[in-house]
Amino acid sequence: MRRENVVVQEWDLSCGAAALATVLRFQHGDNVSERKLVEALISRNIYIENPALVRIREGFSLLDLKRVVEGRGYNGFGYGDLTFQDLLDLAPIITPIDPHGYNHFVVIIGRLGDDVQVADPAFGNFTTTVERFQRGWMEFPDLGHVGFIVTRGEDAAPPGRLRPDPRVFMTPPPSQIRQAML
Repeated sequence: MRRENVVVQEWDLSCGAAALATVLRFQHGDNVSERKLVEALISRNIYIENPALVRIREGFSLLDLKRVVEGRGYNGFGYGDLTFQDLLDLAPIITPIDPHGYNHFVVIIGRLGDDVQVADPAFGNFTTTVERFQRGWMEFPDLGHVGFIVTRGEDAAPPGRLRPDPRVFMTPPPSQIRQAML
């Protein structure tokens, strides 16, 4: 269940590619690999001329992801000044978080009660409280909270397998697990 419908990243700085592969594969039925997306991402002249730029930037940007999905025939839309409700309305949506002092992309799947389901390329599926998620959700000075969605042509409805899974929400909160281990 932890790794169901989520592409787990292979490299330290490929969370954006893995998050995008998660959305393309499980929301749109496009069985693209993280590796293929990374190859497309690093094929830009800016990265060919300066390969260290990926590390300097701590990975790829949402604009990089947009270029790749549009090259694959999808529409990519970045949004700013999002509220948490906007995330839910647009889900599945890729968004940046700062969980432990580093930038990281995850896919927000949805909400059940006070918890939000996250498809995390570094870990797999997990739930966290809305409050805890919002504390780690990156906010940019000029853009506020941002997110990125992928859509298909107007007549093409996606398979839509990325939706909240009640089984994921049945895990006790980490505080209860720690308490039980004492």
